[in-house]
Amino acid sequence: MSSFLVCIRIVLLVLFTVLLLPFHLVFLAFAPKRANQSAYLWHFVSRWVVGVRVTISGTPQPGPVLYISNHVSWMDIVVLSRAAPLSFVAKADVAKWPVFSWLAKWQRTIFVERDKRSKTGIAVDAMAERLESGDALVLFPEGTSSEGWGTLPFKSALIGAVVATATRMEDHNIDLFVQPVALAYTSLRGIALGRMEAERVAWIGDIDLLPHLWSVITTGGLEAKIVFGAPVEVNPDTNRKTLTKMMEAEVLMLLEEARP
Repeated sequence: MSSFLVCIRIVLLVLFTVLLLPFHLVFLAFAPKRANQSAYLWHFVSRWVVGVRVTISGTPQPGPVLYISNHVSWMDIVVLSRAAPLSFVAKADVAKWPVFSWLAKWQRTIFVERDKRSKTGIAVDAMAERLESGDALVLFPEGTSSEGWGTLPFKSALIGAVVATATRMEDHNIDLFVQPVALAYTSLRGIALGRMEAERVAWIGDIDLLPHLWSVITTGGLEAKIVFGAPVEVNPDTNRKTLTKMMEAEVLMLLEEARP
């Protein structure tokens, strides 16, 4: 995609954002679930700008649910938002990133200081409150992005939020679920992405964000696949570490299914 065409698309996205912003701010203040709907609409346009086409296999479980997904790139937010109106659980550093800090707040992201155990309880409480209200949340339990071919070890601390929520919701007769999700970037301009080419999409290590963003947009023709596994009901007796190991195995299996 030429730089000129990319600039035109970005300008159109900015204009669309300006038109949508007043409604979104009202929703954030008075009807948070409607804010998730407007963010869902915004991502529809942003996927066109980035030039990514998304296919979905399986069915996302309606909220309250915690989706457990592998993490490859900043694009995961844009791609996963194709599946349903949802919010993310992200590390606190995201709140300082250019462009994406605004985008994360737009989508009612819960920010977590993963390096401070004293803050984990606060994050769990925030997640529990959102799940109690019926929200759909996405958690990247690897804690950082990977190269997209496998997964890093899953961390159990924040997955424990669903167990805490199940305990609080026990008397409300509301079912609570976690659902494994695999996200794979499968092809670029019609050519399947193998392990050696995956780094063109993955955002890992010390790669600068904005140059990587520009590279992906100007290249265009990216295809991604989301695979939803079977949802698992959570109850107060669920062991979070056992649940974490189960989700790690399921996501890895789904990832193998999603890859070209």
